[in-house]
Amino acid sequence: MVNSVGEGIRAIPSTPVRLLAVNGLGLYAMLMYGITYYAVTTAAPRMAAEFGYPGSSVFAVISVSLLVTAALAPRLGRLTDRIGAATILLVGALLRSALLVGLALAPEAVWFALALLLVQILGQATEYDATFAAAVELAGEKARSGMSQITLWGGLASTAFWPVTAFLLDRMSWRTMFLVYAGVLVLLCVPIAALVRSITARSRTSRTPASATVGDAPCPETSVAPPPDAPPFWLVAAAFALGGVAYNLPSLMLPILEGLGLGASAVLIGTIFGPAQTAGRFFDMVLGDRVRAITVAVAASAMVAVAFGVLLAGGVWAGIAFAVLFGAGAGVGYVVRGSVVLAIYGPHGYATWLGRLGTVRLVVTALSPLGLSLILENVGAGVVVLVCGAAALLALACFVALANAMPDRRSVRVVSVK
Repeated sequence: MVNSVGEGIRAIPSTPVRLLAVNGLGLYAMLMYGITYYAVTTAAPRMAAEFGYPGSSVFAVISVSLLVTAALAPRLGRLTDRIGAATILLVGALLRSALLVGLALAPEAVWFALALLLVQILGQATEYDATFAAAVELAGEKARSGMSQITLWGGLASTAFWPVTAFLLDRMSWRTMFLVYAGVLVLLCVPIAALVRSITARSRTSRTPASATVGDAPCPETSVAPPPDAPPFWLVAAAFALGGVAYNLPSLMLPILEGLGLGASAVLIGTIFGPAQTAGRFFDMVLGDRVRAITVAVAASAMVAVAFGVLLAGGVWAGIAFAVLFGAGAGVGYVVRGSVVLAIYGPHGYATWLGRLGTVRLVVTALSPLGLSLILENVGAGVVVLVCGAAALLALACFVALANAMPDRRSVRVVSVK
């Protein structure tokens, strides 16, 4: 099925099978992220109050989990390449469902905190990065549109799980709710991961030793070297880290808008943000491979940087324009994380590179909300916007430098496997 290694021909599943698997991965990501983050944060005050702690204690556990995952990210990336992303997703779904049961049955605060910490660590290990790696196993260098589809599904997590969690909490205890969610993971996420694993296994069994790539089989190497024409790793890491600072503004959006005198319009502005984010991801999916991934990254970074400048102009219309620009740019930013790494390093060792970059990204994600909140409390909302805007401009400069340094790789030829 793989005819010429020199020409880069790879065996991948046929288009209908691949579409089924990719949309399954999207549903998997939506359920995992919705339960791990939105359900947990919505129920946080009630859970913490039962153990005599403030709701902020739940968020402290989440921050610790991000730092722990940051330390583990390179190892998780190598493990994903070695045993296959779908296997990571399958094991992650089974373990997460068991831990949700443990969370629901926790008799004391220490057991509750431990179960919550492990749930969050697994969440980082088995959400976007792992589903992106699975998409690469399914389609190799043609995986970019699949990543966009996955993030389209993922973008529905807040839309679905905020109201559903509130609805369930009005009718049952938080413990019962997480037992229900554990059952959802078993009934939906486990079969999805098993399906994707069975599909990618057919490609892996068709490989030859000389043609081994991440798309054909788990990568056995513990160390993956970058392509000779790849830009410096520090530049890639800086681009995503600086962008991550800017993308953390939504965690403080309401108090920032209030600080800028837009409190009365905050709900409207927040409502626009979600659809704009989805629209940006849909637009990237439609573009497919017709526009370079790094070009999309530059455009998205520029939109985010302009958005902060518009917000500082003041007024309701400026706030609405900010929500549209920032939402669309940040929405594409999630896809860019997967597609730019694929464009730079290719499918071989893909999860390993995501893991290495994940260390920087997760540390920024863990610390940025705290840093921005301290700035907000001590200096004011305007300075927070200036800091995020400066970070966005620096990220834009890094992506422009990457665009100039990157070769214009084209997708490999493929042969469908029925």
